Amino acid sequence: MIQATAMPWRLFAGIGILSVILLVGCSGAGSSWPGMQVSGEVIYVADLDAVFAVDGRSGQELWRFPPKNGNAGACSGAYHASPAVLENRIVIAAENPGTGESRLCGLDRGSGALQWVYPPADQRPLGPIFAGLVSDGTQVFVGTGDGWVLALNPETGQVLWQTRLPEAGRGAARVWATPALFGTTLIVGTMDHRLLALDGKDGTLRWAAPFQAQGAIAGALTLDGDTLYAGAFDDHLYAVDPTTGQERWRFKANHWVWDGPAVAGERLIVGDMSGRVFALDRQGKPLWPRPFQANGPVRARPLVVEDRVYIADEAGWLHLVNLEDGTKVKSVNLAPGRLLTPPMTIAGQIVVAPTGGPFRLVAFRSDLTEAWKLGR
Repeated sequence: MIQATAMPWRLFAGIGILSVILLVGCSGAGSSWPGMQVSGEVIYVADLDAVFAVDGRSGQELWRFPPKNGNAGACSGAYHASPAVLENRIVIAAENPGTGESRLCGLDRGSGALQWVYPPADQRPLGPIFAGLVSDGTQVFVGTGDGWVLALNPETGQVLWQTRLPEAGRGAARVWATPALFGTTLIVGTMDHRLLALDGKDGTLRWAAPFQAQGAIAGALTLDGDTLYAGAFDDHLYAVDPTTGQERWRFKANHWVWDGPAVAGERLIVGDMSGRVFALDRQGKPLWPRPFQANGPVRARPLVVEDRVYIADEAGWLHLVNLEDGTKVKSVNLAPGRLLTPPMTIAGQIVVAPTGGPFRLVAFRSDLTEAWKLGR
């Protein structure tokens, strides 16, 4: 690993913007980055050709789906949406890379064995699934790239309800953003600039009108207490009342804001596609003397651990920054892997899932010295 040197953000921002434009126009939009979820001391990662359960302390593979030399049947395809992790089940999405159509698959959490498939092989598949799957412990919620939201029983795969979002019939209401749960309300972001709230029990719309940004809402939403945060491709971070959908405030960044912020006490840490990372107070006012400048676009939500901020950028750099003032402590380079998935913490380590490159997962100690790697 080597120390970072300053590089112009515009070079990498151009690459990031181009990749997003290309993704919008193709069926396999979500297949360019892995989805990762942590539960207990196990990491579950959907990394295109397979889904893995990995011991977070050692990096040892516990199981994979489909198994080596195994057949996934109707659940074969590409895997990239972040899985939903429940007590007994892991629910994943399998995409046909040729058509973009998807199926949902329930796996045994302990072994990775396939338990159910929805829709079954003899029925028409769902639309593309780019957004991460979320759960309240009894249901799994799924948004699709053609404007549907579904709730399923994770034990059986039975559909409990399904709702077609308004305007979906005109090719709008595509869901890329991982939804957020506010009590029994499921809040969904769409590529046609909206936030909509659905009743988690039956899928009916709850807000009187959608929240409307001026750009696509493509990344994971952040819910903290009674405030919802959403980044948009109009260069803004929005704070929204999750009960009514009314805007509370907005912050103007330097470029597109993909993911919502990390929350650290009274601070919000958010990056943009120019590679700048901002610390804001709860009213959207900047706190650092100047933004931190990464070496490439910051698509993934930063990670805050105590007084440290870990920032992943699309050029393949992982940065360690002081929470108090945004000054850099250290940077390491994982290129040719790009970092599009948010870093996560497990067993006292920082884990990233590079897109491309020789490793599926790389774990670091808190000072960014390497702990372990999982190869491809």
